[in-house]
Amino acid sequence: MHISVKILNGQECTVAVSPSSLVSEVKEQVHNLLSVPVAEQKLLFRGKALTDEKLLKDYDIQDGTKLTLVVKKSSRDSPSPCTPDLASSTSLPPVWEKLHMFLRRHFREKDADLVLAEFRKNFEHGLSQLSLDDIDRLAATKIRQQQEKINLLFS
Repeated sequence: MHISVKILNGQECTVAVSPSSLVSEVKEQVHNLLSVPVAEQKLLFRGKALTDEKLLKDYDIQDGTKLTLVVKKSSRDSPSPCTPDLASSTSLPPVWEKLHMFLRRHFREKDADLVLAEFRKNFEHGLSQLSLDDIDRLAATKIRQQQEKINLLFS
């Protein structure tokens, strides 16, 4: 039998399974097709989370059923805590180092560290909230802008 698995952001795949397949086996197939790590997958059917150790027939999943895949946030994707000590270290990436230098011109050192820490936390949180659709739209917009610039140069 074939079932569909749809990620909330729009991606979808179809997997071939049997009623006696484990939910964990479905997750493996989804990993192979959509590159979503198994540990970050949460499959839902009729609004209920599926347990890895259960069989598809335990949930009355049949041919043509559509499951929803929620991608859980992994610990590697979560924003790293930015403490004032980290903000003042020299191991910052260049963009944060430049921002820190700017902030030091307008704030006391301790305040600049706190502002940078809060800015980084908000920035990283915002990035972690982007869906694949959001990233796709951003990339398409940038590509379109670059193409327009190239067209202007050659016209």
